[in-house]
Amino acid sequence: MNKIIWFRFDLRIQDNEAFINATRNNSVFPLFIYDKNYFLSDTSSSFHLKFLKNSVEELTSELKKKFNANLNIYYGDTLEILNKLVDKYKIKEVFSNKVFNNRYLRDLDFKCEKKLKEKNVKWLKYNQFGVQINHRDRLNWSKNWNNFINNPIFPQNTSCKFISDDFKKNFNIKTNYIDDSYVQKGGRQEAILLLESFLSDRSENYQKEMSSPITGENSCSRLSPHITYGNISLKEIFKKTTDKLKTNINYNHKKSLIAFKSRLAWHCHFIQKLYDEPEIEHQNLNRAFDGLRENNFNENYYIAWKNGNTGFPFVDACMRYLKKNGWINFRMRAMLVSFASYQLWLDWKKTSKYMAKLFTDYEPGIHYSQFQMQSGTTGINSIRIYNPIKQSIDQDPEGNFIRKWVPELKNIQGKLIHEPWNLTYIDEKSLGIEIGKDYPSPIVDNKKTSIFARDKIWSIKKSKNAKFLSTKILSKHVSLSSRR
Repeated sequence: MNKIIWFRFDLRIQDNEAFINATRNNSVFPLFIYDKNYFLSDTSSSFHLKFLKNSVEELTSELKKKFNANLNIYYGDTLEILNKLVDKYKIKEVFSNKVFNNRYLRDLDFKCEKKLKEKNVKWLKYNQFGVQINHRDRLNWSKNWNNFINNPIFPQNTSCKFISDDFKKNFNIKTNYIDDSYVQKGGRQEAILLLESFLSDRSENYQKEMSSPITGENSCSRLSPHITYGNISLKEIFKKTTDKLKTNINYNHKKSLIAFKSRLAWHCHFIQKLYDEPEIEHQNLNRAFDGLRENNFNENYYIAWKNGNTGFPFVDACMRYLKKNGWINFRMRAMLVSFASYQLWLDWKKTSKYMAKLFTDYEPGIHYSQFQMQSGTTGINSIRIYNPIKQSIDQDPEGNFIRKWVPELKNIQGKLIHEPWNLTYIDEKSLGIEIGKDYPSPIVDNKKTSIFARDKIWSIKKSKNAKFLSTKILSKHVSLSSRR
């Protein structure tokens, strides 16, 4: 009997349940498909493609080295490719790990499943995130997730014949191009090196240093894109972190690693939310907020925000850093979203698509939940409007990050780096800069727009309809907040 092992967002052979079960016997066809429609979507970019290519190349090499097997790689329409392979190789079973992703891939899975059923092909899908699929027990979600994450690592025990196709792999994948020179390198070996360096020393000050873009670059794990593309499993990370906690490390290091472990659980919690409620990708979680911003979209503000030209130095520095690197730490992501949603009053449904392209680690379950939380449309979360000036002073007190990423302001010293619009005429002349010409004046009044946004959000949040819907949302999701 011939089978397909279909690699998707699980680009590893270690601790890969689908791979282990597929390769126990018979003949197996290792498959990876670059779906052309996915890469042409409004949330994809060359950041994702470059990282993915690195990961696929390493998986190809590992299959060859360990099993003398070829990874059969295709580019095109997934449904058409799958249909042809099933017929050509008389496939009876397809093995894969379940994809929890955006609307396009969910719809694609539905079409593939329908086609496979028509051909009497069994599709066995495995769960790599502990998401409850069929019989979700809301009250015991944390308990069930802990059982999942503490299960042993799946052993490698292959006893099959691998099938190789003669398909030519010379193809040009088109996607939204962004200069990806500085994007993180993908692949399992890079993931292992990052995890080892994080656990050994980089994580010691994780809890204290993760909030600043300066210290966060080193003190954050930087594993998020590797988790997204499955270069390493959550169980592997969790187990190695747990093992590290058993060693002789100091109190602060232990606190940091405990905090890190909790974020692994939150990762799965948000994926569960997307699975339970896929509409959060394209509509407000609390429908009482419908129409809040949709009809007041300021295109000029949007362009200024995208390009890092808002006149708020720290906001602009963070955006420019993100556009260059395809990553920025979580707090700064939250600030960028908050600023767009509140001070600029931009609809999250549009800003989220742009940011998805910039995040190499774009994970829809986390992405859309966080966008809604930071824009105030859940109805159940605190309204948190980040003050970009306070964040600037707190996270970049010396202004070094700003000077690096907003070089127009490099000559400004002291506190004025955070508020360059307060430069006097004499200051501007001596520094050789003119605010409003060399660097933009603030495009909005931070104080006034923050007050406006807070009043608008609260006026809806306090309404009977919003409260009623919030109660329903809480009854569905609140029990998921407890992780340990």
